[in-house]
Amino acid sequence: MSRPAHTAFTLIELMISVAVLAVLAGLLIPAATTVHGLALQMKCSSNLRQVGMAVLAYAGDHDDVLPAAQNFGDDNPATSPAWFFRLPPYTGQRDVKRASSVFQCAAFRWSGPQRFTNATPKSFKMNARLNADGRSRHYRLGTFTAEHEYVLFIDGVAKETGAGQWGHCTPSPNVVDATRHRGAVNILALDGHTLSDRRRPADGDWAKALRWEPDSD
Repeated sequence: MSRPAHTAFTLIELMISVAVLAVLAGLLIPAATTVHGLALQMKCSSNLRQVGMAVLAYAGDHDDVLPAAQNFGDDNPATSPAWFFRLPPYTGQRDVKRASSVFQCAAFRWSGPQRFTNATPKSFKMNARLNADGRSRHYRLGTFTAEHEYVLFIDGVAKETGAGQWGHCTPSPNVVDATRHRGAVNILALDGHTLSDRRRPADGDWAKALRWEPDSD
C-alpha cells in the first residue's frame, strides 16, 4: 500500500501568496480606515443633533433665548451663562469634559490634562457672532430669518491651551477644525438640523465659507 504524497508550497507559490495578501491588505486597510472615519463623522453629527435638542429644550424653558457662547468672566457653573455649563443638565450629563460626551466630536481624542489640571478642551464650539453688533449675549430664536442657513455649533480646534478651550467659535482657521473629518466640518444650524460642509476656504477664511450672521454672506 503506497503512502499518500505530501504536497507543499514551492518558493514561487509562497511568494505569489504573500504578494496577493499584500495587495489585499493594501486594498482593505484604507477601506477600513475610510469606513471608520465615516462612522466617526456620523457619530459626531449624531452628537451635534443631541446638542441641538438640548439647545431647543433650554430655549423652551427660557423664553426662546439660548445660553451664551462664552462665560463672560463667570466660571461658576451655578451662575455662568455659558452653554457648556447650562446645557449638560438637559442631556443628563454632569459636564462636557468626557471624550464620550455628546458635547464632544466623536473623532476628538483627548487623554486628559497634560499641563493644566483644569483644562477642558471643547471640540464643539458655539457661534460667537450671534451677539455681534451690540446684540444680546443670549440669542433669541427668530432673530434671524432663514435660521437653517446659520451656524450655531461647529467642529472646533480642541486642545489644552488658547482657543482650544474656548466654548465659542470665531470663523478663523485656528478655531474651526476641518481635519478630524478629512476636510469636512460638521455643523449644527440655528434651526436644529445638522449638516456636513466641505467648502473649506483656500485662504482659511471661514467667515466667507459659512453664514455666521446676517452680513456674513
